[in-house]
Amino acid sequence: MDGTLNKPEITTVDTAIVLASCGVFDLAAPGPRTSQVLALTRVGGLTLFQRTILTLQRGGISQIFALVGEEERMLRRLIQADDRVRAAVRWLPVREFPPADPKTWEVLAGEVKGSCLILGCHMIFTPSLIELLREQGQRGQAVVVAGRPGDEGWAANPGILMRAASLNHHEVSGVTSRVVFHDLARMAETHYGQDVDCVPAGDMVVLPARLLGVSGSWKTPETGPIRLALEQAAAEGIVQILSAGGHGYVDARGENGPERAQHLLFQSLQTVKGGFDGWVDRYVNRKLSALLTRGFIWLGLSPNVVTILSMIVGLLGAWMFAAGSYQLGILGALLFQLSVIIDCCDGEVARLTFAESKFGQELDLIADNFVHMAIFAGIAWGSYNMGPWQGSSIPLLLGVLAIMGNGVSFWLVNQVRYLKARPLKWSKLPSCHRERLERILHRLANRDFSIVVILCAGLGILPWFLALSAVGSWVFAVTIGWLLRRSLRLASSSVV
Repeated sequence: MDGTLNKPEITTVDTAIVLASCGVFDLAAPGPRTSQVLALTRVGGLTLFQRTILTLQRGGISQIFALVGEEERMLRRLIQADDRVRAAVRWLPVREFPPADPKTWEVLAGEVKGSCLILGCHMIFTPSLIELLREQGQRGQAVVVAGRPGDEGWAANPGILMRAASLNHHEVSGVTSRVVFHDLARMAETHYGQDVDCVPAGDMVVLPARLLGVSGSWKTPETGPIRLALEQAAAEGIVQILSAGGHGYVDARGENGPERAQHLLFQSLQTVKGGFDGWVDRYVNRKLSALLTRGFIWLGLSPNVVTILSMIVGLLGAWMFAAGSYQLGILGALLFQLSVIIDCCDGEVARLTFAESKFGQELDLIADNFVHMAIFAGIAWGSYNMGPWQGSSIPLLLGVLAIMGNGVSFWLVNQVRYLKARPLKWSKLPSCHRERLERILHRLANRDFSIVVILCAGLGILPWFLALSAVGSWVFAVTIGWLLRRSLRLASSSVV
């Protein structure tokens, strides 16, 4: 045993075992709280099983064993029809492989190389948590996700409590220690709430394959195979406690569990910003878009459909501008603002449903710039029909300049994006130039000017906004073009 523990071997953690019908620590006698949340429960537009599989895949897991019960047929249909799933999923019916039977884990131990992740599908979590678990598991450690006593949702987890000598009530992340496992978390609430040195174990653990079949030699299998394996790991001093804090972990069991999990998902949208978000996007548009995103997910709309919807609303706003009247100008500005808000939703829907794609990103950029050009054209035509420049060629000329400047700027911004997508070439640019390019993109390539459009429409000075846009778009294009050209020249000269 000592030779095994001291061997400096790096193991792989690319396999996960997903329990669709029960939790990790209630294998022997699943409690009534577990059955309230099923693998087919939908949270944020996906079933919990789908979300678990896709999150595992995003976190680097390539092989998944799914222990499934009566829901097997529907889960198979969902996964096989989902082109987002690329991990290898192997289906193990619980009637043939009972999760509470030690022999099931002996069979699985023979299929796993290195270590594996074992989890239920009754919670949501982020890929970053899976990456951390895989990193810790590669060191041959048994890793247990842990929460804090009193955290909402953890009292519904029919797991176990852990006590560690080095465990601090305020910090449990990355603590390696000899862990003592106490009775099930359904013990007396007074003890659970007052013992601050204990933390609840989450429904997610990493175990070396050699420990998966250890329960076969124990006299009390009713305790549960995973609990017994963890106690063996604790006896060997190889248990790592990893805090779930900051990784979006929510156990969806218990009262209002799915609603609580979905609330966290939508709340997370406020912390993930787009690459070119400006002040208005951050503090106005993203707040409103979260409400619309809920509706789009409930309707089952794809991110690309949301992008097209945003473009249609923006083009309708441009049509209102083309009429030239004050009232329709205000309506056009409001429609344009609505288009910008909806434009925030396509990325949010994509993130929540794991539907990001290169095509979707390109479609979003093209649609944005097409709407911007249409807005300039609409204001130009409206200013030609009505207002101080009525019948003059000035607004038409300004409209052409604004459209051309926007087109050139779009092309240059894409050149910078493609350059950033090539790390070796991007790294050759001087650091000061990289910072300037990033600053220009973040400050100018955003949609904050939608608020300026509303103000100009309200003040009846849309023609002057058009003039400002014609000049500003070319100033931006010339600035970023000059900086990009100079940066590439310096990079070429440094290579020579």
